[in-house]
Amino acid sequence: MANNNQSSMLLGVAAAVCVVFFWSGWIVVSRIGVTNHLTVYDVTGLRFSIGTAVALPYIIWQRAWRGLTPKRTLVLTLTSGVPYALLSYFGLTYAPAAHGGVFLNGCLPIFTTLFGWFWLGQKARFSQIAGLGIILIGVALVGYEGFVSSGGGMTWLGDVLFLAAIALFAVFMVANRVWTMTPGQVVFAVTIVSAVFYVPIWLLWLDSNLAVAPGSEILLQGAYQGLVPSVLGISCLNVAVRHIGTHTTSVFLSAVPVVAALAAIPILQEMPGLPAWIGMITVTVGILLALGIIGLN
Repeated sequence: MANNNQSSMLLGVAAAVCVVFFWSGWIVVSRIGVTNHLTVYDVTGLRFSIGTAVALPYIIWQRAWRGLTPKRTLVLTLTSGVPYALLSYFGLTYAPAAHGGVFLNGCLPIFTTLFGWFWLGQKARFSQIAGLGIILIGVALVGYEGFVSSGGGMTWLGDVLFLAAIALFAVFMVANRVWTMTPGQVVFAVTIVSAVFYVPIWLLWLDSNLAVAPGSEILLQGAYQGLVPSVLGISCLNVAVRHIGTHTTSVFLSAVPVVAALAAIPILQEMPGLPAWIGMITVTVGILLALGIIGLN
């Protein structure tokens, strides 16, 4: 039994680590996508259309929709599908990648803890609450740096959009934990259902530069957006939540800010200012405290 528990924990940790790198890369690639030729609607459309093309054979083979009620499908689709994607992508048109990493992932433990308490009655330990408070301070420092460096520009709007996106995603994570969804069910609800409703609207009515964008840009966004967040990322996230829980998974994901910021320096030429670096270090300390890796004596 002990070996089984240890194997389950290791599997969950490995899945969570994979998601950290998937999500960090997604932030950088998405920032590239929405600040060049493609529109936000294009990047969103590529995410769900390519993701559906990749996942559909497996979904049909597994009949992954079995056991999903309309209510659960709707909740999963709305909290991790098109609304979450659009809010995140629009946020990245206003704010740099480091902000996306901090707000989309640094705030995730705060929202999952709140929703876990409200929905499941889960009580956080004092060290967890203290860690979340430290994370909040770090997030505030990053937000302040963005406002000052932009001269009072629109970076703050990107941060607000990130907060709205991650609040939705936190509901998805708690729901995933409560309902013990399989990876196939999650991919079906989040990717396939989203594509069925969104892709026709995108192709017929939404603003698109797909016809004039360079092929290399379309290939990058189609391959990464379609495969990583919609299939691999969601599947690994599902495994992590099932094996190590919502709170622990969300705290692991809070490592994304630093990884994304470091990746953005050589790729996007986006160098965070001193307050942002202090904020990201503060977020990391909060992560370690909330995980129980460091403690309060």
